[in-house]
Amino acid sequence: MFDAMQHFVQVVETGSFSLAAKRLNKNASSVARQIDKLEQELGTELFSRTTRRLDLTLHGQSFYQQSLDILNSVDETRQSFKALTPNIEGQVSISSLDSYGDKKIIPLLPLFQKKYPNSKIVVSLDNTMIDLHESPFDLTVRYGRPADSNFIVKPLIRSRGILVASPSYLKQHPAITQPEDLKQHNCLALFKNKQHTYWQFQKADQIKKLRIEAILSACGGSAVIKWAKQDLGITLNARWFVEQELATGELVEVLPDWQASISGHEEALVYLMWKATNARRPVVRAMIDFLAENLAEVT
Repeated sequence: MFDAMQHFVQVVETGSFSLAAKRLNKNASSVARQIDKLEQELGTELFSRTTRRLDLTLHGQSFYQQSLDILNSVDETRQSFKALTPNIEGQVSISSLDSYGDKKIIPLLPLFQKKYPNSKIVVSLDNTMIDLHESPFDLTVRYGRPADSNFIVKPLIRSRGILVASPSYLKQHPAITQPEDLKQHNCLALFKNKQHTYWQFQKADQIKKLRIEAILSACGGSAVIKWAKQDLGITLNARWFVEQELATGELVEVLPDWQASISGHEEALVYLMWKATNARRPVVRAMIDFLAENLAEVT
């Protein structure tokens, strides 16, 4: 019954047999058979099944809580008999903003794998907002604190905007002394599906919001920065994303007296997010601690 409990908890937490099967690395039909067998053994239905969703019955809700208690107890017992440094093994999956993931997370992961050679890491760099309740990912990195209070969050970095262009582009085009001057320039922007792009600028009590008509747009920051380095125009991005280009002089700040922002806020926080149930797995807990230790600039 212990294995069946594990299958049952995964189905409840993912909301489907197919997603539970992915986490368990099994076929969905095998997971469904385990649940059927469990219901037969208990003599009651645990799920109220419809064509679109799975809902727990009253007995299912009770059994879920008892299963969590038992599994947690077994896990705690197992951990108590391990060495002080546990054997970190298994797969951990991370979904991140493409720009932050590319610049900050990807370079670190070989260090984690070297530290924990029995670990396996899956990474997705995608700006699409994911639901940790539905997706197979253990961790996600996104802008802004989630509305769902069931998620645990760790702030990583304050993301202040900066307007940049290559020195060559600026030499070949009219001077920029006010935000309104950008209307005479080629702008490179992050793509927003079915939404207009606005850049906001603030200096003291002055606030100016400009609608940008970009000549080139991309869903992630990497492409936009490459275009800027190719002298194609001006772009607004996170300061942490262009630190290297600013240091080498490939890009320079435009309108340094104005605080630039895409979100309308002076600065936005990037968060690491996870569910408490995911963090019970040692490899996920190790990755959370590793990323927090190496990336967190916000206390």
